[in-house]
Amino acid sequence: MIRRLVAFASLTVIALSALAGPASAHVEIEPEEAVAGSATTLTFVVEYEGAATTGLVVQLPEGAAATEVPAKDGWTSVIDSVANTATWSGGSAPDDESFDLVVQLPTTPGEVLFPAIVQTTDGEEAWIEEAESEGETGKPAPRLTLTADPNATAATTAATTTTTSALPGTTLEADQRDDGNTSAAPWIIGSGIAAVLVIAIGGLFLKRKQDRENEQDQATAATDPAVDPEE
Repeated sequence: MIRRLVAFASLTVIALSALAGPASAHVEIEPEEAVAGSATTLTFVVEYEGAATTGLVVQLPEGAAATEVPAKDGWTSVIDSVANTATWSGGSAPDDESFDLVVQLPTTPGEVLFPAIVQTTDGEEAWIEEAESEGETGKPAPRLTLTADPNATAATTAATTTTTSALPGTTLEADQRDDGNTSAAPWIIGSGIAAVLVIAIGGLFLKRKQDRENEQDQATAATDPAVDPEE
């Protein structure tokens, strides 16, 4: 990480030689926190400290990508996808100035740095140091804290949690069924239909038996007057 920051600073010789200059255009990021993996609009605030801001170059961290630079009156912006930088130039701000950038953030939570070179009327300043403390020559890079996405955690939990429920009134297991069906509903329905058929067949059999007995009684009564068919 340090080698990358130093390599970025070495691209501009003037920036390295201007560390002891009178200007001190401090750079900060707003907001200070964002959700890892989200597309977020970051605002780079350049604080005016004696020299007007005329340009800004920001190096994005590994895993991040600039997706859009909102239009800014009086300024020209360029995204370099190869160097992974965003540059604003052509303006002049004799006061605090802010620069917006839409960034697709890295997916890993933690702290990430956005080294910045500020161009001013007094020269250039490189805010690229990895150390957060600021001293006479130390100029810490703007930094952002990435937090875990709580919605992603909830979605993962919901996706991996399954619920099962047994049909009431049955302990039939899937390995006891020849068809491999894991649902007991077809067996319950089949059993009900079979019971209805048994009752219907039994009733029909009894009715036929009763009809035959009545026919025999009537035949006997017709041949033997002494027999009462109602008995």
